[in-house]
Amino acid sequence: MATKSLTFMEAVKTCFKKYATFKGRARRSEFWWFYLFLCIPNWIFSCILYFTGSAKQALVDQATTMAFSGQDISALAAQEETYAHINLVLMILMVAWALFTLIPSLAAWVRRLHDVGKSGNILWLGLLCGIGFIIALVMCIPDGNPEPNQYGESPKYKLE
Repeated sequence: MATKSLTFMEAVKTCFKKYATFKGRARRSEFWWFYLFLCIPNWIFSCILYFTGSAKQALVDQATTMAFSGQDISALAAQEETYAHINLVLMILMVAWALFTLIPSLAAWVRRLHDVGKSGNILWLGLLCGIGFIIALVMCIPDGNPEPNQYGESPKYKLE
């Protein structure tokens, strides 16, 4: 009999509790909710970087126009420097987030591959060629094996 799917928060808590646990299995809801959680800050950071980059480019364009007409551009230069600082802080935050979540994301991925009966070593394909990660991601789509496999009991189908 199948147990109920994990909620968004349950999946996130589970993956952080199993921060570096590469053994066992992870059901689809745990894996996909956790990856959604990982993507949200990246989307936010990327949007802010896009808009600050666009604003900075608009300032550069305005400064170029003003410089050709002989106007003072010192105020625009200060604003451009502010945008550069914002972008630097955002990039540092993005790198910190990526480093903080690297191990739990790999662990969740390996446990998910285990649930469908595959070895976590498949992730090494991603280092050889970029398409390896896509292949591993596609392997995470099907439902896990209901019966126990070499990686443990099914997290979804509990034996009673």
